[in-house]
Amino acid sequence: MNLLVRRPSPLGGAVIPVVWGQRLRAGLLVAAVLAPFSAAWAADPIEGKRLYEMRCLGCHGDDHRAGTIGPSLTGIFGRKAASGEGGVHSRVLIESGIRWDDASLRKFLAAPMKELPGTNMPVAVPNPQQLDDLLAYLHVLQ
Repeated sequence: MNLLVRRPSPLGGAVIPVVWGQRLRAGLLVAAVLAPFSAAWAADPIEGKRLYEMRCLGCHGDDHRAGTIGPSLTGIFGRKAASGEGGVHSRVLIESGIRWDDASLRKFLAAPMKELPGTNMPVAVPNPQQLDDLLAYLHVLQ
């Protein structure tokens, strides 16, 4: 590494040492590689619980109790769609063959009526951050 070699900045004006440019490129590469994982790290299950209580709890229980409009979401990860206790399951969900994981829940919850026309689920969570937070809370309910 030669710290004395300098070249003009691509941004114009200042002259930067070559090693800084190499470090910047390395840093950008690391950031690009880690970017897909940053959303999971930024998910807030406490905010997810608040969202769940505001938008989900009216229909879905947060335990295994029966008597709710929708099925309990406790233990949803790994479960086959429309196999939860309680609630009313739409035919389209029963026949979907979906097994709930982060990817399938993310896709469904972002636009349920678009993803599975005929579903009974009217509430969408199109905001990616809210969806991350909600999924983080659903993991707590496991």
